[in-house]
Amino acid sequence: MIKFFRNIRQTLIMENKTGKYLKYAIGEIVLVVIGILLALQINNWNENRKMHLQEIKLLSDLQLELKKTLDEIKEGMELIKVTIEDINRIEYYIKNGLPYSTELDSSFGRIPHNYAGFFNSAAYNSLKTMGIGIIQNEKLRMEIINMYDVKFLSIPDYTIDENLIRSSVVFPYYAKHVMYSENSTYTAKPNNFNDLKNNPEFLNILRLIKRQRIRGIERFNDVLIPLNKLIENIKTDLDSKN
Repeated sequence: MIKFFRNIRQTLIMENKTGKYLKYAIGEIVLVVIGILLALQINNWNENRKMHLQEIKLLSDLQLELKKTLDEIKEGMELIKVTIEDINRIEYYIKNGLPYSTELDSSFGRIPHNYAGFFNSAAYNSLKTMGIGIIQNEKLRMEIINMYDVKFLSIPDYTIDENLIRSSVVFPYYAKHVMYSENSTYTAKPNNFNDLKNNPEFLNILRLIKRQRIRGIERFNDVLIPLNKLIENIKTDLDSKN
């Protein structure tokens, strides 16, 4: 093709047809410019298509990650609620002067245990590496950032306080006054329940744990509502792209 155009130019020059040559030269330049513009447009289309597919993949990964986190939060909240019920049951026995019952074994066994609350953020880290701007929906982009960089960060703060209470207060007290079962991690029995009934330190520990667990429920609820909304918004955005 290049040789063909070159032959035309040489023929026009040799025949001294300057006017036609200038028109031809201008036409050739126009064709070259059009070719370049078309190539750039095709390249931009390919790049945009590639970015579009990457955005869909990242949003899909985020959706899956957030759904797993949602399940973990719900599971964690159920465990916290169970331990609060365990504390209420023990307090009921104490306030009403009831004798010890084996139904309290599981309550004493579960009290020291709690949900850790550490979430996977691999998909979000991949998004940050790729560039958060790849998410075209600005509102959705801000929701994702707020969820990972603000909402989720409130959970580790609660977990740190919870672990501190367990390690410095609950476990040391349990080591002296409560015996765990050899066959079950979540079964334990006080060495002397009557002594615990009249022990202000034990009663205060129960209140301290319950207060912390109620705080945990509040923290998780603060995350749960916007998390459900974010998962739904990602689904809506993905549906619009497919």
